[in-house]
Amino acid sequence: MYHHRRMTFWKKQGGARPGPRPLLKSTRLVSDVLVALVLAVACAAPARGASTGASRNVTAALVSEEVGVQPGRPFVVGLHMRMRAGWHTYWKNPGDAGLPLRIKWSLPEGFLAGPIQWPVPERLPDGPVMSYGYEGDVLLPVQITPPSLIGTGSVTIAGTFEWLECKDVCLPGSAVLDITIPVLAGAPRPSPAAALFTETRSRMPQSPADWSFSAEAGPRAISLAVRVPAGFSSKGAYFFPDQPLVADFAAPQGFERFPGGCRITMTPDPNAKRTPERLSGVLVFDERAGARPRTALSVDVPVIAGDPAPAPKQSERRALPNALYVAIFVILGVGLALLWRFARRPHGT
Repeated sequence: MYHHRRMTFWKKQGGARPGPRPLLKSTRLVSDVLVALVLAVACAAPARGASTGASRNVTAALVSEEVGVQPGRPFVVGLHMRMRAGWHTYWKNPGDAGLPLRIKWSLPEGFLAGPIQWPVPERLPDGPVMSYGYEGDVLLPVQITPPSLIGTGSVTIAGTFEWLECKDVCLPGSAVLDITIPVLAGAPRPSPAAALFTETRSRMPQSPADWSFSAEAGPRAISLAVRVPAGFSSKGAYFFPDQPLVADFAAPQGFERFPGGCRITMTPDPNAKRTPERLSGVLVFDERAGARPRTALSVDVPVIAGDPAPAPKQSERRALPNALYVAIFVILGVGLALLWRFARRPHGT
């Protein structure tokens, strides 16, 4: 069991709690050590030989977008993870604490698995720690490419899936899952999970051609300038770096508009040894807690060395849940109705 809340990787590994501004928050070395420790525990007793599995707080299912495989035609499978209320798993860059999903595939000869396709993550703040991940449920798709010749009537796609699930503490999760898919001569048909893949694609960052980006970094800030399409406007934005030792994840980001675009600034990671050569990640506009972002874009641009000024800090106010808005309006409505009824009553009654 690994304590997570208000703790950095050092605390998880039994070290002394850092000061207000830790010298080291999350480095590749520390992350790799934690990976080894967690996965050693996670692999002790995994579920085997099924398309679904579960840990204490996460259920996982290996699903396919289509029923059927054709030789040489890529298809997509995915791990569908459902978290208990209050629990979360992690994005490919977990931020200040956490571990991303890791997959070890067991595929038929000649089959190749692509990288995990990561939907836009959520911010998971906790005091001085900022993590990136998923709450509720998430599908993590992977494209599988079969060979041009398949000599069997069906194929089995299998893998070992390992993750970290966190709430007040962090626990390792693991499952060994497989799914058998028939080999077809004709076109495959959608599976019962096809709608889930469609919905997940709407949560993926886009790479549109009518946007342009440039980045500059210096001792005070990392600046991402964005040229936006005509007619686009936004009240704010947040950038999720997909690499460690670039930005201070917990520090508020800045935002300002300029004619034809806007600029997002981040505080450099105090542990970075040099200016990053490239800035990559996901830029999300108008992100609010509990609401899907209106626009999410993939970013991968070279960084120019300079000394950009930090933009004004954005408000960190979180949106109220829709149910709370409804309750407020109901209470106000009842109150106004009572006042109106009281005002119309004859005096002296």
